Amino acid sequence: MSEANGKSYIIMTLGESTVGKTSYIEKYIDNKFKNSLPTIGYNICSKYLYSSNGGKTKIIFEDTSGQERYHSLAFNFIKKVHGIILMYDITKKETFDTIRKWWKNILDHKDKDFPVILVGNKCDLEDKRQVKKEEGENMAKELGIKFIETSNKKGINIKESARELIKMILRSGNENEDIKSVKLDKKKLKKRKKKKCCK
Repeated sequence: MSEANGKSYIIMTLGESTVGKTSYIEKYIDNKFKNSLPTIGYNICSKYLYSSNGGKTKIIFEDTSGQERYHSLAFNFIKKVHGIILMYDITKKETFDTIRKWWKNILDHKDKDFPVILVGNKCDLEDKRQVKKEEGENMAKELGIKFIETSNKKGINIKESARELIKMILRSGNENEDIKSVKLDKKKLKKRKKKKCCK
């Protein structure tokens, strides 16, 4: 996918309901945190990144519902995406226990080398932790993908995890773009909702 003034890449968020997918995107795009209601269907948001050589890249986030009845809807769109954030909530073991199921569904549509990053979200809630960091690391190693823990509320590793996935996407296309200088073009920020927005 490309635009007249630059390139566009689509990132899809996958994971169970309430793990924080929508809040993650909102924190990355607007640097704001709020508790959102569960997403119904899917939501689309975008952000422009600028490289040091003046290049412009549009990152489009497809925020999908974690509710089971919408899983098929998410995978209807997966063929056109360039990278995936696979997320669980470190305070809810059940959301971690379904990661292999999500991974199997990804492999039904994508190659095993497709850019995917495993995100253990809500790492600020250490006193409520049910999934050890080592468990997340071991899961990522088993699946052969990158792993990072994040906190939407504290802003921990939000930009870093997104930037890592974007680099993976660019490398997978044999492209060499410097996106260290990341800046949001607020005038061109676009949000388009499908049904209702949320986590």
